[in-house]
Amino acid sequence: MGQELGWRIPSPIDVTLNPLEQTEIDPGDDPRAAAQSAARGELWTRERSALAVDRTNWLHLYQFHTEAGWENMFLPNGAGSVEWHLGWNAEIPRGYFLLVTPLETGPEGLEIPTGVISSTVCGRMSAGQGFGIAIRPTRSVTIARGQHIARLILLHADSLQATSTTENTDMAAAGEAGA
Repeated sequence: MGQELGWRIPSPIDVTLNPLEQTEIDPGDDPRAAAQSAARGELWTRERSALAVDRTNWLHLYQFHTEAGWENMFLPNGAGSVEWHLGWNAEIPRGYFLLVTPLETGPEGLEIPTGVISSTVCGRMSAGQGFGIAIRPTRSVTIARGQHIARLILLHADSLQATSTTENTDMAAAGEAGA
């Protein structure tokens, strides 16, 4: 039952992914010069930083249309990971979270960092580029459309705050015997 919990996320496309080396830089006043100083072909600006990467076709191969215009399906995320926008949205009630986990038998060469996404973040994703997960290709990996890449598990906030207490009866008995 634990192996069947949640939903499996299928790939919306056929794609071959390769590792993506990234250098986090401060773009300053001249982003092009910053990318050149990092010896990388492209500069991707994120919320608080910029990532210099080598030009990689698969980053630009797939795009989708939003209210803001055309967006890339893959966005460098830092630490060799990429945010993969999957073309759909997830709406969850307040007080719930989505746990993103790798599959037990996922594609070899593709790491899925475990992550927890709040209802607030899901709402922001829905209003923007849609639901996305972090991926990290560790070698060249080809993924077929419909192939499962990760799993989503819905969690209530109470499950993230659960605690347990244990009492070691052997130690308690030893303490009583020594007294």
